[in-house]
Amino acid sequence: MPRPKDAFKALLMPFTFLLALAAGADVTGRSLVRALIVWGALELLVYPARYQWNDIRGFVADQQHPAERDRGRLPGPVERVRARVTASGTVAAARLGIVAVLALALPGLHLGSVLTTLTVAVFGVAVVYEGLRARGTGRTAAVPPPARPAVVALWVVVGAGYVVRGMAGLALAVDLGRRPALAVSAAVALWAFGTAFVTSRWLLESLAFATSDRGEPVWSARADQAREHLLALVRWLPPHTGGAAPADWSPLRRRTSWAAPWNVALLIAGTAAAATGSLLVTPASAGRAALAAALGALTTAAAVRLAGRRPAAVLAGAVLQVLVLVFTAQPRPLAALLPWLAVMTAYLVFSSRSPSTMGGVSRPVRSLATALCAPLVRAVVGQATWDALRRDAGGRR
Repeated sequence: MPRPKDAFKALLMPFTFLLALAAGADVTGRSLVRALIVWGALELLVYPARYQWNDIRGFVADQQHPAERDRGRLPGPVERVRARVTASGTVAAARLGIVAVLALALPGLHLGSVLTTLTVAVFGVAVVYEGLRARGTGRTAAVPPPARPAVVALWVVVGAGYVVRGMAGLALAVDLGRRPALAVSAAVALWAFGTAFVTSRWLLESLAFATSDRGEPVWSARADQAREHLLALVRWLPPHTGGAAPADWSPLRRRTSWAAPWNVALLIAGTAAAATGSLLVTPASAGRAALAAALGALTTAAAVRLAGRRPAAVLAGAVLQVLVLVFTAQPRPLAALLPWLAVMTAYLVFSSRSPSTMGGVSRPVRSLATALCAPLVRAVVGQATWDALRRDAGGRR
């Protein structure tokens, strides 16, 4: 599965598949089963193998990270590198072997070409990413480091994985060969969204290298920690933390420069997502797609600019787009809105996070899940163990 704090990535493929279904795609039971199997293979086998390769390559640098115990990477210490790398590499190879077996075991579903394409795409992106990271990091302790071409390229390339996941779901529901405009628009939206999300995430991760001196971030990093791709982003941080400790600071709640990579990428993502929604429901209407793109750009820019009122700006933007879609007699207006709305909803979430809440579930959702699951867990583990768990968590019996 994706790393725990990135688990939502696993929802991209089913989301785009269901999005096509909502827009009127003709999905059969066979294609649904095929999509479910591909999704499982991608998220349980292919991507975990790719993450393991990433952990192997970054093993030494990860041991130097200030928060290495909490990051869910390949465990140390460095002295056990041979055992750790051998075990992880073996498991990664086994996972890829299972992908091949899966394709051969179910010939009637014609999984071979799909799984091969996805595996090559995932590792093709990984090869480029790892090469750029090797060239762009581990060279300086300056904060912020220079935004070298390799570092900037990393910010761009990192969005490609979102294209792989999202386009997989879309392609399993829609014949993209017959709809090239939709394919291009969706790929741009997914790529830009990936870049916006990851650079925002990296900005928060960079705060692990900061302390606060009277509300001003003070940085400390070493070249061997190889985090220039994170730390180069701090040049766009607000100058003061507002009194919060770095771990509790949510810098993206405030307005940041239009030149910041996450803002540039989000504007592109919002524009392309709105066009994608239009092209999903009206494949042959370039005029409607252009109008949708213009509205998407306008409403996305408003949400970025109105930092203190982002939820209201997103809601107003959604209402405006629906009204225009209805006024222009666009079929399935709500389905057409969904890609843009999904991008902006995700933006509202990740722009509100701090390092301590990054990837976490909101308190109301946690409380609801606890209330629903507590009786079952108590019945399974027994009252005595349940009481011990509650005491360990600092809760009440």
